[in-house]
Amino acid sequence: MSVIKDSVKPLSAGNVSLRGKLGESLRLSIKNRLKKVDYAHLVEPFRQRNERDSRWRCEFWGKIVRSAILSWRGQPDAELLTLIKDSVADLISTQTTDGCISSYPAELQINDWDVWGRKYVLIGLARYYLEIEQSEAVKTAMTRELDYLISQVGPGIRNIIECGWHNGLAASSVLEPVVLVYRITGEKRFLDYALWIAAQGGSTVNNIFTAILQGTSVRELGNGKSYEMMSCFEGLAELYRETGNPEYLKSVTEFYRAVRDQEVFVTGTGGLKDEWGEYWDNGKTKQSQFNVGGLGETCVTTTWIKFCGQVLRLTGDAAVADEMERTLYNGVLGAMVPDGSWWMHINPTPLAGPSSKVRAGDQIPGFGEDCCLAQGPKALAMAPWLAVMQDANGPVINLYESAVASFELAGTAVKIAINGNFPVSGDVNVIVTPAVYTKFAVKLRIPAWSRKTDVSVNGQNYTGTPGSYLSIERVWSPGDVIKLNFDMSVQIHQAPDGCGRVALTCGPIVLTQDSRLGIVDAPVSVANLDAVVIKQNPHENIFISCRLADGTVLCDYASAGNEFSENNKLCVWMKHSFCN
Repeated sequence: MSVIKDSVKPLSAGNVSLRGKLGESLRLSIKNRLKKVDYAHLVEPFRQRNERDSRWRCEFWGKIVRSAILSWRGQPDAELLTLIKDSVADLISTQTTDGCISSYPAELQINDWDVWGRKYVLIGLARYYLEIEQSEAVKTAMTRELDYLISQVGPGIRNIIECGWHNGLAASSVLEPVVLVYRITGEKRFLDYALWIAAQGGSTVNNIFTAILQGTSVRELGNGKSYEMMSCFEGLAELYRETGNPEYLKSVTEFYRAVRDQEVFVTGTGGLKDEWGEYWDNGKTKQSQFNVGGLGETCVTTTWIKFCGQVLRLTGDAAVADEMERTLYNGVLGAMVPDGSWWMHINPTPLAGPSSKVRAGDQIPGFGEDCCLAQGPKALAMAPWLAVMQDANGPVINLYESAVASFELAGTAVKIAINGNFPVSGDVNVIVTPAVYTKFAVKLRIPAWSRKTDVSVNGQNYTGTPGSYLSIERVWSPGDVIKLNFDMSVQIHQAPDGCGRVALTCGPIVLTQDSRLGIVDAPVSVANLDAVVIKQNPHENIFISCRLADGTVLCDYASAGNEFSENNKLCVWMKHSFCN
């Protein structure tokens, strides 16, 4: 058992069912992507061990299986479960007598992406063990795989930060599954190994875990590679649970605040500088600029929402759930092809358009996969994980689309039903049904974007603070109804670089120009925003739209550009009537 208990935790697999936009998107992702993957193809590099071109075929099995496991957790599907189980057995069958599961031949191991790939092997196996089945075969395979790595990289052998790419960040991110294997096995040598990895600091440039506490900007941590860097801090969060070292928690939470304040775009995504949007580079300020590289790699989006999940579990801070909601409804849904079959690699660039969304390609020619295609379904599957959680006192409700949830509290079965048409409407009912009259607290996230939220239970009014939880403790009887009315008025956001462009949001949704609805990058009027009315499904493949006072029609960012065609342009950061 971990030393540190989480402040909040997700409910068990299958105990939250989303019935709105996020839930339907997850269903499509499972049906049209995850159940159509050739999982044997993903295992083949480990059987052949012919990764001789410094590539990363080794990452795809773990990334995709992890996506499938979390998706199954949110929407249990018998066919998907069979695919997962068969693929895990297939991968284990490639393990050699020395314990190695690697796509690299012996003479090239530890270099390039080898440790990174073995990280994903361990993550896939650990998530299977923790979420699906406590299999002795999986436990043994993880133990042998990690012991083999320790024989190659460790004190007096080779430093982890000298292995592979990005000045040690990629290899050092193996910290996360090392801690998970320790949690599963209880073998002290694995905890010792995790402590050693953390002590190396993640990078040859600087110790990222201590530099963040000294005020170093995130773009100056290591080489600034955002996805790998966040993965290292995810590992540190897991290590904090096993050790209780307060410096680890300080480092994790300070890193979260720094990324949020310095790097995250209005769409809840991040990453820029190179053509694929992979680095931290003061992205919050530069997101409306034109010559800053590609914007918002989906791998960064996925890892950001996963990292936020770590921070939420540890701190119970409602503002972290705000960030996750924004990312889900914009950056995540906006990266998925409407039928769930494919994803894009980067955000449309520039966000101050006109620009278009582009499907991810064949990243390693002939292999047929892309890192962001592998990761996107994982980000989407965080929605049911987040929607309804639990703390020591009762349920914690984070998302408000229609859903049902069930759990036990002190031996009493409790059901939660969330009804409404969120995020089209701000009117939401939450029906609380314990098996018997029971006293407990229901925590309701009051979003920071809702300037005024009306809450009542059976006619009794409550007041919450934007950006925090409202805790209502009472004796609940079956069928008690919580009524919420969120302020869904359209809000203006000025471009952080002072260029004069604006972005508009309605609730958690970023409103965007789309060429199917009018001229893209034409100036808009931001007058009389209180009169804006949101409409649902106004056109095929457009979820919501609204008409501004000047006649401009906008849609939600997820729908904008979702034809994934050069002819379907969009613009997030818009000129307004006072701009030149």
